[in-house]
Amino acid sequence: PDHPSFGNNFDRKHMQHDANSLSLENNDVFSGSQALLSRTAPALVLIIFLVRTAYMVWKYCYWTLRGVKQLKANFLLGHIAKLQSLNHRQFMQEVYDTFRGREKFVGVYAFTKPVAVILDLDLVKAVLIKDFSNFSSRMLYKNEKDILSQHLFNVEAGLWRPLRHKFSPTFTSGKIKFMFPTVRKLCQDFVLSVERGLEKSDLLNVHHFNSLFTVDAIGTCFFGIECNSLRNPEAEFLKLSSRIFSRTNFNVRWHLFKQTYVGLMKFIGFKRFPQFVEDFFRITVCEGFKARKRQEILRNDFVDILIELKKSRDLNLSYDKISAQLFIFFTAGFETSSTSMSYALYELAKYPDIQNKLRQDIWEVLQQHNNELSYEALMDMEYLDCVLTETLRMYPPLPFLQRVSLNDYPVPGTKFVIEKNTEVFIPAHAIHYDPDIYPNPKLFRPERFLRRELFKRHPQTFLGFGDGPRNCIALRFGRMITKLGLIALLTKFKFSQSSENCGDIEFSNHSMVLVPKGSVYLRVERIEN
Repeated sequence: PDHPSFGNNFDRKHMQHDANSLSLENNDVFSGSQALLSRTAPALVLIIFLVRTAYMVWKYCYWTLRGVKQLKANFLLGHIAKLQSLNHRQFMQEVYDTFRGREKFVGVYAFTKPVAVILDLDLVKAVLIKDFSNFSSRMLYKNEKDILSQHLFNVEAGLWRPLRHKFSPTFTSGKIKFMFPTVRKLCQDFVLSVERGLEKSDLLNVHHFNSLFTVDAIGTCFFGIECNSLRNPEAEFLKLSSRIFSRTNFNVRWHLFKQTYVGLMKFIGFKRFPQFVEDFFRITVCEGFKARKRQEILRNDFVDILIELKKSRDLNLSYDKISAQLFIFFTAGFETSSTSMSYALYELAKYPDIQNKLRQDIWEVLQQHNNELSYEALMDMEYLDCVLTETLRMYPPLPFLQRVSLNDYPVPGTKFVIEKNTEVFIPAHAIHYDPDIYPNPKLFRPERFLRRELFKRHPQTFLGFGDGPRNCIALRFGRMITKLGLIALLTKFKFSQSSENCGDIEFSNHSMVLVPKGSVYLRVERIEN
């Protein structure tokens, strides 16, 4: 006992004993915990499931609890369960058909987010025009990491107002008239391009040739860049636009998902377009700005306006935000114009009597202007304007318009209130196909838009370019290049449907705007004057 190591040995033995005892006790506790967990796990899962289910049921009662009509919502997906595409032509059609004429607005759900769908045309006018100050933002989506989303179409009202104010002078009648000769000159290359195509076959993909034309028109007029797509189908801008609109990783569910769960999108650093698209426009901006500054080039075009905006301290426009403006004006203008031309030619091929009437009207107006295609002659072509507007009625670029209520909004003529930050959808496509507004809406009838007919309808029955202060800023330019393209083609060629391709056009499931799923082939014949 007096040995110096005895105490240590004794302590070690007791410590070992205590450790063994503790280990046994821990094993017993662990085993007991496992047993308890195995008994309670099913109950916990059930409780979580019930709580989650109750939460979802409560979420999908948002409109009902406020006395607003709604259709039965699908669990988790809301009212987009069957939706495969942003441009699905039946989007919100069931809601519109169920409640039109009975309700001013109804409620739907994009996933778990409540959305107000406006059905009454007077309320549409209030949202877009009369009470615009409360609906001046298009959407709640704000993701600074997604550089190309920070453009005029998306940005909130605070940034939109000064941008719109600065951009508007670019699209006045005077500016469009100034751009007119440039686009008219491109029409010569447009015709030559189609003639080269006819050397191989009389069955042509008209959408392809229209794309060549609109890429060159927008590149030249907006950015001062000679894209040369009509002469070189491998041109860089055309290849880029083709890659943007041929994506297969986008649909309406994903579009609405990112708008519903913005926080998650920011966290994961989501970007809607591939990195190469972002890099292309960033490089184009930086190199283009430096070159113009270095060479003291002044074109009075869209890029010059952006250069001046960059100097404004109030706007604090970075190169990234300027890249986003270039991106949206190029992509939106290029695709909507080329598709509108394609849809118009498709309908004119279906109805040769309308095509002949339009061609005759074009020739008669040209004769009144000494056979010269001037800006004034273009403005006098009323029937051409009717054809284009009827095309946009049947094929609106966007099937619905989006707005956000910035404050609680008492709905005029009702007891209801659209709460602050509630998104609002206006079903443009459904309105365009309302048989009470447009009898036989699936029939192509340009006469619907003759001046004498316009006054018979509510002004918000046509929403092809949106409406109100936040309508399409470039609508005059878009109409001009589309009309000039159609004139160039119809005065030189005749279009008809082929037996191989006479069915309805199929639409892409992967685009923000209404674009064809594939090619639009028509039989093309030269007209001998």
